[in-house]
Amino acid sequence: MFEHQLSIKIPFPEKKYAEIAARTLNVDNELKQDIIERTITTDKNVLIINFESSNAKSLRTSTQNIMELLALITKTMGEFNDK
Repeated sequence: MFEHQLSIKIPFPEKKYAEIAARTLNVDNELKQDIIERTITTDKNVLIINFESSNAKSLRTSTQNIMELLALITKTMGEFNDK
């Protein structure tokens, strides 16, 4: 059982964008799976990311990495959507 938990819910304009983000983020697994677990799902147009970690530092690092990737994903989707 992990000591620290975090759940992030991010709404997207449409269901397909949440699904694209989830599929893209699910490609990369956590490097230290014995220290942190991450699950990524969608519910309609909402991307849901759940973290569980044995220490706060790993939770913070993993969250920061996911948010940076998510920023890149949404920027890329925006670029392709404009064309």
